[in-house]
Amino acid sequence: MIWLLLFEVFTITFTIGLWIFMKNKGYKNITRKFLILFFSVLLFEFMSEPMWLNDGFQKWAYIWQDITWIITLGWVGIFMFTFLIVDYTFRKTPEKKKFWIYLLFLEAIVVPIEAGLVISGIRSYAPILANTLSGYFIPLTNVPIEAVYAVPLFTSLIICFYKYANYLFDRR
Repeated sequence: MIWLLLFEVFTITFTIGLWIFMKNKGYKNITRKFLILFFSVLLFEFMSEPMWLNDGFQKWAYIWQDITWIITLGWVGIFMFTFLIVDYTFRKTPEKKKFWIYLLFLEAIVVPIEAGLVISGIRSYAPILANTLSGYFIPLTNVPIEAVYAVPLFTSLIICFYKYANYLFDRR
């Protein structure tokens, strides 16, 4: 499946490129931040694993059942890119207001990516989730309308864990 290979190469290249960019720009503790974010996303994926299926990856890409380190790394890239853009653009905005901007920015990024993953066959919804969906989709996509509230809900958990873990490390 060519889509899967392109997705894997892009995900790895984008995330490593983002790490190199931030390292070269002098961001502090960037490796620690990437690792905390990876762990944050991985915890969320373990928690939500029964809801979706990630198909077509080679055995080496799976961490557990259908959780892949490729998709985890992709989420890390998306979140770190969001933090980078929002923190730069809204640097004078208080952190509690930036939280809402992170959520809006992530919603705008995640919905098209989710649509692409579903269309390509990389991502699908488990029957336990598909049976509870309303059947309505976000216009011009194949993403269920429930993503409008699910994406901010899930991403807020990851943002809070990431921000709090970094806060604890920075306090030391």
